[in-house]
Amino acid sequence: MFKKFFWLLLIIILVCLNWFSKVSAQDLSSLSAEDQAALVEMYQQRTTGQSADGVDSYQSPQVYETNPEIGLPVADGLAAGGKESPYAASEDLSSGGTSQRLTAFESLRPFGLELFSGPREVSPPNDIASASDYILGPGDNLIVALWGQVEKEYALTVDREGKIFVPRLGELIAWGKTLGDFERQLKKKFAGVYSRFDMTVSLGKIRSIRIYLTGEVNRPGAYTVSSLTSLFNALYLAGGPTENGSMRDIRLMRSGKRVAGVDLYKFLLEGDNSSDIRLESGDAIFVPVAGPRVAVRGKIRREAIYELTKDQSALDLLTLAGRATADAYLDRVMLDRIAGRGEWEVLDLNLNTARPDSVVDVAMLDGDRLTVFSVFEMKTNMVSVFGMVKHPGFYERGDSARVSYLIDRSELQPYDVYLKRANLFRRHADWRTEVLSINLSSILNGSSDQDVLLEDGDSLHIYSVRDVAWERHVYIEGEVKNPGRYPLHDNMTVSDLIFLAGSHKRSASMLRAEVARVDSLGEVSLQFVGLRESDAGQAVLEEDDRVYVRRIPQWQMHRTVRIDGEVLYPGEYVLSSREETLYQLIMRAGGITDQAFPEGTIFERRSIGENLVRQNIPRLLERSSPLREDSLGHVTRQMLFEYEPESMNRIVLDVNEVLARRGGPVDVKLEPGDKIFVPTRPSGISVLGAVGSNGTIAFRQGEKVKYYLRRAGSFTRDADKDGLRLIKANGEVYSGNGTQGKHVDMGDIVVVPTKIHKDRNWTKTLGTVLTTTTGVLTSILLIDRL
Repeated sequence: MFKKFFWLLLIIILVCLNWFSKVSAQDLSSLSAEDQAALVEMYQQRTTGQSADGVDSYQSPQVYETNPEIGLPVADGLAAGGKESPYAASEDLSSGGTSQRLTAFESLRPFGLELFSGPREVSPPNDIASASDYILGPGDNLIVALWGQVEKEYALTVDREGKIFVPRLGELIAWGKTLGDFERQLKKKFAGVYSRFDMTVSLGKIRSIRIYLTGEVNRPGAYTVSSLTSLFNALYLAGGPTENGSMRDIRLMRSGKRVAGVDLYKFLLEGDNSSDIRLESGDAIFVPVAGPRVAVRGKIRREAIYELTKDQSALDLLTLAGRATADAYLDRVMLDRIAGRGEWEVLDLNLNTARPDSVVDVAMLDGDRLTVFSVFEMKTNMVSVFGMVKHPGFYERGDSARVSYLIDRSELQPYDVYLKRANLFRRHADWRTEVLSINLSSILNGSSDQDVLLEDGDSLHIYSVRDVAWERHVYIEGEVKNPGRYPLHDNMTVSDLIFLAGSHKRSASMLRAEVARVDSLGEVSLQFVGLRESDAGQAVLEEDDRVYVRRIPQWQMHRTVRIDGEVLYPGEYVLSSREETLYQLIMRAGGITDQAFPEGTIFERRSIGENLVRQNIPRLLERSSPLREDSLGHVTRQMLFEYEPESMNRIVLDVNEVLARRGGPVDVKLEPGDKIFVPTRPSGISVLGAVGSNGTIAFRQGEKVKYYLRRAGSFTRDADKDGLRLIKANGEVYSGNGTQGKHVDMGDIVVVPTKIHKDRNWTKTLGTVLTTTTGVLTSILLIDRL
C-alpha cells in the first residue's frame, strides 16, 4: 500500500513539473511589465552571472538575440572584448543576428612565441652525431672501424693543432673538415695500405664550445654546449625571444661580424629550417628589439601580433595570419591607426581580391590594428566621429540622424576646436569617398543649412585649431631675462611679452622699446613704445612682430678696476665716474709705499687686445707672412712670430711723471677692467740670453749697457750682437745700433738673443751651378750649329 502511494505521488509531481516547464509566449505576454523585467533579470543572472546593469566598466555591453520560443533574450558574450581603443564601446552595434565575438587586442600575443613554450632543451638530439656535415675541431673523438680483409678499430682524438695521428698513416689534418670529407680522405689513405676492406667513421666523445645569447632573450648569458648545437638549439636553451624580441631579425655574430640572419617566420609558416646552422666556439646570438608590429583579429585563421618587414601591406598581413576564414567580409576591413598628434583614425579597406578593380590596400605601419568582420555580422546603420570630441567612436544611426545628433552624442572638447570647418567622409557604393565641408559654428547656432542628414558609414572628423592654423609667434631681444620667440596670443601687448620673457633687466631703458613690423607687402614699419605699464600695456602686437628693449646708454652695473702691489690699500675699486684717472685711483688706494718702484708699474687694459681681434689684426698678420715652397712644390706660410692679443694689453707710461704732476695731461683715464700693478723696487739689472752668465747685476748710476754686458761675461760665440735689446722698466724697448751706449736705469733688462744658423749644403749648391752652366753651354752650342 505504501509503495503504491509513493509511485502515485511521484507521477503527479512529474506531470506538474512538465506542465510548468511549457510556458508559451502567450502565457508570458499575459504577465505584467514588472514581472517580465524581473524574469529577464533572473534569466540573465543564470546565463551571464551578472545583473542586467552589472556590465563590467572595462567591457562593452552584452549583445543579445531573441529566443523565438519564449521571447527571452539570450546572452551571446561580449561584443568587443577589452577596452583596446577610444571607440571600443561601439563594438556592440549590430544590424541584427548574432554579434561577432572579437578578441581584445591586448590579449593577443606576438606570433611564434609558443614555439619556445615547451620544455627546455638541454642538448641536441643524439642522431645528429652521424651527420656528415659536422665540422671537426680540437677535442673531437672519432671511432674508425675497418672490416673485410683487415679487422681493426681505432679511437682517435683531434689534438690542439687540429691533427689526428692514425697508425700506419701518420698525422692527418682534421680541423675544419666535415666528417664526410675526413672519412673519404681516410679511406683513400687506407687504400694505399690495405685492400678489400670497408670502413666507417663515427663520432665518439664530442667537444664542448662556449656560446653567448644576448639581447631580447628570456635567459641571456654564456652557455657551454656540445659542438653539435645549432642556432635553433641555442634559442631553445635560452627560452627563445621575449615578447619584445624580434622573430624576424635574429643575428649570428662571429668575430664581431654578422655571418647569418634568421627569420623564424620562414620556419613557422613554411617549415624552412635551412637557416639552422651549427655554432662554433665564441659565437654570439643577438636578438634585437622587434621591428614594426601590427595586430589582426576577427575572421582570420591566426589572430596574433605580427612583425613586419619592409613594405608589407594589409593583404600581406592576411597571408601571414593564414588567410581569412570562409565567412569573412573582406569588402570592408577596419584598420585602426594612430594618426598625428596621438589621435586614432579608422580606415576602411577593401581586401576582396575576387574583385581586383575595387581592392583598396595600404602599407601597414607600426601599431596598426586590423579587424576582419563576419559576412553575417557586418555592421550597418553606423556612423562615426573622431578628433576633438570627448567620446570618439561609432554610433548607431537613426533614419533622421543629422550631424548635430553626432555632435551632441560625442560632445565637443571645451577648447582647441576648429569650428569653421569639419570634414564628413562619405563612402559610396562604388567605393568612392566624398568629403563634405561642415561648418560647426552654424550648426551650434541652430542653422539647418550645414546640418547634413547622415548616411550609413559616414565618418565625421573634427579638427583642432592647431591642426589647421599655423603657429603665430612674436620675438623679443635685448635687455630682458629670456629673449627669444614666444607664441602670439589674442590681444597680446608689449607688456605681456616682456612679462613672458621674465621681465626687463635693470639695465633696460624704460624710455622706449622698438617694435619692428612687416606688413603683407613686405614693408617694414617701426613703432616706439615706452616700457611703463601705461604705454606698453596699450601696444597690441601682431604676428611676427619683433620687440627690441635697448640698454641704458653707457650702462655698466659695476665699473671696476684693480690695483695691486706696493700701494697702501690694494684691491678692487669701483670707478666713481667716467672721468676718473690713474692718479686719482692711486690716491684712493692711499698712495704708493716706500718700497714701491713706480717706474716699473704695469698698466694692462683688456679692451686693447679685444679690439685688435675685432679688427682682424691677427688674420692680417698671418696673411702678411712670407710663403715658402719646398722641393716637392708644397707651399707653406712661414710664421715669423706668434701673435698673442694678451701681450698687447700693456700701456707704456711714466708713472713718476704722473705722480709728480698730480695727473695733468700725462694722466690716463681709467676703463672698467683695467689692472694696475706697482712692483717692489728691484735689486739690480737683469742680463739674459747669449752672455757668459745670466743673472742680476747691482745697479750703478750712470752706467751704460756695455758695462753690464762686460760684468755678465760679455757675448758668447753664438750671440746676435745686432739683435741686442734694452727693455726699460716702463715697457719701452731699445734695439739696433747704439744700444750698447744707452744708459741703464734701475729695473731695466738687457736681452742678448742667439744667432740663427742657416745650414748650407755646398755640394748641392755646386752641383746645381754645374748643371745650370752645362745646360746653358749646350743651348749655345746648338744655336751656333743651327
